[in-house]
This record gives sequence, C-alpha cells and structure tokens, in this order.
Amino acid sequence: MRTLATLLLAACLLPAQTLEDRIRALEEGSRAPEPAAREVNDVQFWYDGHLRFRTKDHAFTGSIGAYVVVHGIFFDRLNESDQVDTIQLREAGLEMRARLDRSWEVYVDIGPQEGTAVRLIYGWVEFNRWPELRLRAGLFKEPISLETLEDTRWWDFPENSIVYMHAPLPDLGFMVHGRAFDGFLGYAAGVFNGAAPGPRDENSDKDVAGRVQLTPSAVLGWGPLAHLHVAASATHGRHRTHDVTPFPFQDPATDTDFHRPAGPTDYEVEDLTRLAADGALLLGPLEVKAEYSRFLADIDFAGEHRRFRSTGWYVQAGGWIGGRRIPGGVPEVDAPLFSGGWGALQGAFRYARLRMEDDFRDKAGFIGARSLEEFAVVVNWFPNEHVRVTGEYLFVSYESGHAFLPSGRRIADESVWIFRVQISF
Repeated sequence: MRTLATLLLAACLLPAQTLEDRIRALEEGSRAPEPAAREVNDVQFWYDGHLRFRTKDHAFTGSIGAYVVVHGIFFDRLNESDQVDTIQLREAGLEMRARLDRSWEVYVDIGPQEGTAVRLIYGWVEFNRWPELRLRAGLFKEPISLETLEDTRWWDFPENSIVYMHAPLPDLGFMVHGRAFDGFLGYAAGVFNGAAPGPRDENSDKDVAGRVQLTPSAVLGWGPLAHLHVAASATHGRHRTHDVTPFPFQDPATDTDFHRPAGPTDYEVEDLTRLAADGALLLGPLEVKAEYSRFLADIDFAGEHRRFRSTGWYVQAGGWIGGRRIPGGVPEVDAPLFSGGWGALQGAFRYARLRMEDDFRDKAGFIGARSLEEFAVVVNWFPNEHVRVTGEYLFVSYESGHAFLPSGRRIADESVWIFRVQISF
C-alpha cells in the first residue's frame, strides 16, 4: 500500500494525445527502460526526458513532472493603452499520472493560486483499456476546437486568438471518447456542469459537448498527408445567468474590455450554443491551421427575447527549422542545444476576426467595439523539447465602435510585444 501511495505521487503530463500512447508502449514492452534504470522494491525508475517508473510486471506505470511559464507583456505607448507593462508567473504546476492494470488511469495537475495553498487545474480518472472506447470523469476541457484542446504550453502563440473568447472553460463532467478505424475517426461526447470549476452550479441543466475528427491518411495511406485532420464540434446548454455576458467581451492578449455596459443592465442569458470547425496540416517543415466558430445565445433583455450571434475565425501559417510539432503533440527537436546542435526554430503568422451582433448595444446600453481584427507574428526557439523562448508581436484593431478604456478614453487599436520563457519536464 505504501508503494502504491508513493507511486501515485509520481505521474506527469504530456499532452493526452501523446502520453497515453507512450505509456501504453512501455507497458507492452516495446520500449525498455534505459540501461541505467534503478530498481527499488521491484519498481523500475528511469529518465528519458521525463521521470518514469513501473512495476516489473507492468501492472503499474506512471510519471511525474512540473512546469513553469514566465510571461511578459509590453504595450506600444503610441496606442495609449490603460494597461500596464508587466512580467508575471503565468503558469506553474506539478503533474502526476499513473496507470493501473493497463486499464485505469489517474491524472492530476495542481498549481499555486493567490489566496490558497494549491488549486486543482485538471484532475480526472479514466478507463482506457481500448483505444476505441475510453471513459473519463473529472475536471478537464470540453471537446471543442483545436485551440481549446491543445496544451497551453505548446500553443504556437503565447496568447490565444480572439476566437478563443467563444471557448468554454474546463469543467466537471463525464466523457466517452476514442479513435476507430485505425485512427481515421476520432470522437468525443460528454456531459458537463456548465458552470466551470469556480462558480457553484446553480441549476440542474447540464451542457452537452461533442466532437468528430477525421484523419484521411489513416485510410488513404499517403505519407505527405499523415498529419492532416479536419474536425467539427459543438456544445449546448441552458445557463440562466443574470447580467453576465455570454462570453467575456475582453481581448485575450491585452485584457481590454472592448464592449461593456455604460450603466445598470437587466438581462438574462438562457441557452448557449457553440459550433466550431477546425483543420490542421503539417507538411514537412510547413504547417497550416484554421478554425471557424459560431456562438449563439438566447437572451432575455428585460422581457424582450433576442438571439445573440457572434462569429469568429482565424487562419495561420508557419514553418520549422530543425524540428516539428504534430498538432496536439509536443515539440520534437532534431539537435538539442548542448547535444551537438542549437535547437529548433518555429515562426508563424496568424490573422483572426470576430464579429458580434448589436443586441447588447441596442438592448442593454453597451458601448465600445462590436468587431475585432487581429494580426500576430511569433518566433519560438526550443533549445530542447522541454524549454521554450518566445517573442510575439500582436496588433488588434477595434471596429464598429472604438474600445473604451477604464479612463474613459477611446482607442481604435492596440499593439503589444509579448515574451515567454518556459520549462516543462
């Protein structure tokens, strides 16, 4: 029992798409421990870029890891933003993962939080004996859109696109998911509280979410398209929240409230529906990604019912020198620094747009912009697969009405420089 308790404190996160396969390969004996592996009480320990362990009979496997992300944002003063330049500890956490009897998996991600000792970032249990059918319960991301599902540490850009405003927060729920037909079809369907991990669930209504992803090369067998996928997803739920916007009207990078009330409001958000489609292609050193999102909300504005709509999309293109990252995976570096190489470089450009209809302006007295346009350029340097150094320039244009800053000034655009240093192992 003591050995089991010790092992449960040691399990690490790589993105779910890659770690599950790696652990399963270890269990099946296709990848033996390093020659320097040590054995303690019939438990083998070794390091191959991640601290791993397993029992001799492979009945128990696991890993442990940690990560730290330091983030800096500096505003171009020509746009006279009210925001301040700042350096912050954006993310930090301890990740633990363990698998029992090649069927039952536990994952926990904990980190610091202001005012409390620790907070649970993600935590779930899963039955995953067969790749075609997996059952998960706990706190995790709802299955919608590539940008939402990717690990935040390995987003191509250090900040989300403006389309990400439509995305739901991680939530408590149950989900069935898997891959079928040799990986051609991926699917996920779940039921969630609809209140995210923080707020108390105020009603018995639940959110439902689903995603279907197709990988044509799995059946066509054409190598150049091995990392092509297309996907569609949706969520729907009844929320019944009062005087809370259906999604944050706040730019993810600058934190500017671009559309806000000018005075007291009286409205209730009833039903929410999200529709999304995305695709990605990694072709040699080149990569292309795109996403479309449609957000619908039934809202009662002081007795008058309206259907609020918002549409967003982005497209990005980029390339790698000395490495690659499969969508949904972790970076691969051909020649790491201090091992005969200099690491890998990634560069990318992203264009995004988001448009909201005028309901909040007309019925709730909101002021500010109702559409946004974003241009972003990023360069990532990976000395090895665990370390990332990033520089990004981002320009946001506010349209259909300027954004109002807390000081009362109006701005038509903002530009910022964003820097990130992170380590994850």
